[in-house]
Amino acid sequence: MLLLLTPISNNNKLLVELNLGFLRIIMSVMLYPSSYLVDIENEQKGRVLKLNSIKGGEMWKDMDVLIFNTWLWWSRKGPKQPWDYIQDGTVTSKDMDRMDAYRKALMTWAKWVDSEIDPMKTRVFFQGTNPSHYNGQEWNATGVMDCSKETMPMKGSTYPGALPPALEVAKQVISTISKPVYLLDITTLSQLRKDGHPSSYNGFKGMDCTHWCVAGLPDTWNQLLYTTLIM
Repeated sequence: MLLLLTPISNNNKLLVELNLGFLRIIMSVMLYPSSYLVDIENEQKGRVLKLNSIKGGEMWKDMDVLIFNTWLWWSRKGPKQPWDYIQDGTVTSKDMDRMDAYRKALMTWAKWVDSEIDPMKTRVFFQGTNPSHYNGQEWNATGVMDCSKETMPMKGSTYPGALPPALEVAKQVISTISKPVYLLDITTLSQLRKDGHPSSYNGFKGMDCTHWCVAGLPDTWNQLLYTTLIM
């Protein structure tokens, strides 16, 4: 997923756009749906996730602020998986280790940032890994399998469970980029909010301990982003 901020925007069916006016400043906030950041292309054999291709980046280059985020969809399988094959270089297969695929895709994105971004024009952010709460052992609640009865956040600033491995991958990849990229590290503060999910109160009538209630924790993420933007 990608959030783009720019003073000038063109209509595009791929974008959800909101025009805002603050203190006589007109800006556009656009949401670009790119769950994997790299491309998914339709070919004769099916939908191919291409770990080394990021053609969608052409329309990102002139933005003033870019906020990237991914990982949530990388573990999806079955009907919710929006691709049939995965291509790494010249090798195409039905699947591969998802963490390896995630790392390779982020490296493609990192190379794109280094080659295409002008830091005098564009500020780049990457939002850290979004945690879920389906394993109570992570917050010392043995036997709990979801967030359905969680009504309070964790006390203190330490989460008993480990950080998601995807966060370490993101940090490693970002460290290889020569252009300035700011990591919005919201992972630990979000882990502490086991109470912040919709749980059973959602549109698809299942248990949702992945997404977040609004208003809620995402407002804190936005405050951190705003503070960073005005620094």
